[in-house]
Amino acid sequence: MRESDRGSRPHRVPTWVLVCLALGLPYAVLAFAPGIQHGPLAVMWPSGCFFWLAIQVLGFMALRWLWRKWMFKVSRRLLLILILLSLLPSMTLSVLFLSVGWVSVGGQVSRTLQGNIRTAQVALKGASGEAADQVARQNLQLLGDVWVTRVQTLPEGVKPDFVGLVWNDNSPLKGKGIFMRAVSTEGDHFRLLNISLGSLADRSKELWGGRMAYRLDRTSDIQGKSNFITFDARDKNNQPVEQHLDPFIPSEKIQPLDAWTQGDALKGSFLFHPFRLPSVGLKILDWRTGHEDLMLTATPETSLRELIWGYGFTGDGGNQSIETIAILAGLAVLLIFLAGIQFMALFMGLYLARQLGRSVDDLFAGVGRLSGGDFSARIKPRTKDQVGQLATAFNSMAERLEISRKERDQRLAMEEELRVAREVQMHLLPDIPKLPGGAAVHATILPAKDVAGDYYDLFRLSDGRLAFLIADVSGKGTSAAFYAAETKGVVAALDKVKRGPKEVAIRLNEIWCEKHTHAKRMFITMIYGTFDPMTGAFELVRAGHPAAFLRRANRQVERLSPRGVGIGMSLDRFEENLDLCVGILEKGDSLICYTDGLSESASPTGEFFGEDRLEALLAEDSACSITRILGAVSEFTEGQALEDDLTLLVLQR
Repeated sequence: MRESDRGSRPHRVPTWVLVCLALGLPYAVLAFAPGIQHGPLAVMWPSGCFFWLAIQVLGFMALRWLWRKWMFKVSRRLLLILILLSLLPSMTLSVLFLSVGWVSVGGQVSRTLQGNIRTAQVALKGASGEAADQVARQNLQLLGDVWVTRVQTLPEGVKPDFVGLVWNDNSPLKGKGIFMRAVSTEGDHFRLLNISLGSLADRSKELWGGRMAYRLDRTSDIQGKSNFITFDARDKNNQPVEQHLDPFIPSEKIQPLDAWTQGDALKGSFLFHPFRLPSVGLKILDWRTGHEDLMLTATPETSLRELIWGYGFTGDGGNQSIETIAILAGLAVLLIFLAGIQFMALFMGLYLARQLGRSVDDLFAGVGRLSGGDFSARIKPRTKDQVGQLATAFNSMAERLEISRKERDQRLAMEEELRVAREVQMHLLPDIPKLPGGAAVHATILPAKDVAGDYYDLFRLSDGRLAFLIADVSGKGTSAAFYAAETKGVVAALDKVKRGPKEVAIRLNEIWCEKHTHAKRMFITMIYGTFDPMTGAFELVRAGHPAAFLRRANRQVERLSPRGVGIGMSLDRFEENLDLCVGILEKGDSLICYTDGLSESASPTGEFFGEDRLEALLAEDSACSITRILGAVSEFTEGQALEDDLTLLVLQR
């Protein structure tokens, strides 16, 4: 079955799918029929499983049937090419631009956050040089919450001029354990000037407009950093286990030293769904140990809505820029326009692919019908391109093949008629008799075509003699065979006892000239004679025919060439130019008559067999047989097809 046939009708639904659908009918009735309580559904889950399995299989079969019906094999390949050349590059560029934008915004957030921290460090270092606590707090109050503490000693590894981020887990508030601290010396003790981290993060958060997730871990435990941080953990058998920890969702198995989220959760869906930016890593000093072995990971979260609203689209009116609004609107229109063009190009590609696939499928179906012998197959050209021209050429070829088939049928019918005509012609030839007194006649006819214009015949006369005839109608084929058959009828109707060979030939010529006076001259060459098997006496006339040969028992060969013109060539001069040849066949003698198809048999070089070669063959051959003569002719022509009918008649005594 052709692919197009398979795609034009759905496949037969498997029996097991129908069984599953039948088993799921109770579930379907209880689940979808109105007015029925759904309480029993909980106990009918096997029926529901069968129902949904059958529905999924039927849906898949329906989609596959629609796909094969709408898209041909060639269309599928073209669609794949279209996807490879259009959609995939578009998706690649989109992913590339989104990735670049994501990394760029994340990098800007990281730079802003770290820049704010460096600014705060510079301000904190400057404020730590003030002797009065009140003055120091006033200098830092714009940066956030400020407080001052004093200690007698510093942790090991902390220098007296230290300025940086520290962590102290003694802080009672969540997220307050990380702050920025500057150390200064006051006599025998140290003053600690502190700024909270939250205010610094709030300033950075204004850049992306979202929320920030923090988590604190030891640097020695971290193996890699990203939005998903990997830790070296071990299971109950003390085997290493790779764990993934989301900064927004602290792990239950591996707890960070501290983790919190600052800001409200963002809302939105589709294009405005919240997304995370690349994390920022900050080194933190553990104030208890005095070592920088802590890492604070800050993961910003924002959305496209928050980023666009950063241009001034605030709830209270903001400071919107007309130019910005115009640019953003233009970009939105451009994106919508490009998306429309992309979908339109995809639709047109699908349409053109289907058109081309349908045209190729039509050609495929037409070739299938043509190869099956249906020469009436025609294809409707759907386009004017090369495929349409190919369909037109196919129709022309199919039409010519149909004509050729009709001509072939006619030729076969004609050949059959010719075969029948050949059989009829062969049946008209006489049975070669065994003559009294030991005499015998051997004859054969080899048509150049299906039927021959040559002819031979034998007639038993009432006085015991035998009349023999060999004739050659001008031309070949069916017309010559028709005239040969006509000649047989005329000769058979003549009184050959009262008329001698000469009188028979004269009367035959008169009849022929009377009946065939048409413009296209037709004539017959022939040898007609009588033979007495008891005495061996013979008489013959030659009407334009090749000479006969008389071969004696001692291999002496004599040509018999009495005068004579062809039957139908002349009515007035025929009799005066016709001579009678008389002779006697002794024991062992032969009389050989033939048509010009024998003497004019040509070799591959164009040389004729000729009467001289035949005479030499008769003189040297020990037995004058038809087989020997035809074998010599075949050897001379090297098996080539005859160009003229060949007839041979041998009368032996």
